[in-house]
Amino acid sequence: MRKIRTTVSVLAATAAVLAGTATSAVAADSVSTGRTAAASCTVSGAFCATNDRGESFVLYCGMSITDNWTGGGYWNNRLPRNGKVRMFGSKGTLIYTTPANYGPVRGDWNPVYSLRADC
Repeated sequence: MRKIRTTVSVLAATAAVLAGTATSAVAADSVSTGRTAAASCTVSGAFCATNDRGESFVLYCGMSITDNWTGGGYWNNRLPRNGKVRMFGSKGTLIYTTPANYGPVRGDWNPVYSLRADC
């Protein structure tokens, strides 16, 4: 039963990520990309991120992602239970840990290779 619940949770989170990514990518394509990207990165109960090219992703508790973004962008941490996202470099070195309930923040994605949401 636990395995079924976990599978359903992962599928629901994946669907939410895909839906959030499509919505954010469309919103970030407007003329005022910088402000729109920051505004579109507001997903309740999740960590969301955008870059200056209009790409985005959403992480929920327990999820991780490898990212090959370069340049600037925004992130916004709204994970539940004071969740934090750890950002790692290409060699697995911890670069930064986001504060809980913080953002949107503009930053540089160049040194970030992967992210993990811990709640």
